[in-house]
Amino acid sequence: MKINKIEDTFNEDTYIKHNSTLALEDVEYKFSYIKDLLDNLIIKKEEISILDVGGGGGFLGKKVAEYFFSKGYNIKFSALDVSGKMLEIQKKNNSFIQSTYNCYLEDLPNNKSFDLVLMIDVIEHIKDREYASKKISKISDYALYNIPIEVNAFDILKNIYMKNGYYKMQNETLGHVHFFSYFSAKKHFSDYFTPIIHRFPNYANHILYCNTDEFDQQRNNKLRRYELKISDFIYKYLRILAPVINQGSLFLLGKSKNGE
Repeated sequence: MKINKIEDTFNEDTYIKHNSTLALEDVEYKFSYIKDLLDNLIIKKEEISILDVGGGGGFLGKKVAEYFFSKGYNIKFSALDVSGKMLEIQKKNNSFIQSTYNCYLEDLPNNKSFDLVLMIDVIEHIKDREYASKKISKISDYALYNIPIEVNAFDILKNIYMKNGYYKMQNETLGHVHFFSYFSAKKHFSDYFTPIIHRFPNYANHILYCNTDEFDQQRNNKLRRYELKISDFIYKYLRILAPVINQGSLFLLGKSKNGE
């Protein structure tokens, strides 16, 4: 029995069904924060080995590879996904990929090692999140996570309004099996990695001003538009409260505790 699998719904093309753009509209936004984190990472050798776990369309993985390539590193890039179809898409979109692992994270041999493992919007899909992060800490020197923050004031109010249906909907459409608060996300990460830097971006501002069909639909919803405008205001003028009130995500970079 697979105790650590990414939900089978994602292996059955649910991700593509509910994310037809493969989150392309978020790539530049997310990478701007990923780059901010990577600027604090120093790899003292000529080659860097990177593993992208559940890398979606492969766009962010390519951005990360290009970042290190521009700094003169030789790139050894691998991708892991339970979906063979997603791996094919990633290889098409990320020419840096040299090897792939079509398996669950638990099936990756422990003798594999990487300088950096990317876990961008992945941990919330894995049932045994503790096992997953422990495994990542064993096979990596550094890890970079992005964790959706879905336990916040606005999402809790949505769940009440929807008679406890909001988080169920997130599970059915996005495959999320865990829902993190800002503090529980930081706690989970720090259990396995020594944090170097983290960022909680202004996601509401991104949705308000990014011109895409998907975001147009959100802006055209009156209640959602009010939420976004209030969230944007809170982030700009009451930022200390933003992580507990606003919907968003937490980017974290840390050093594995396995070698400490």
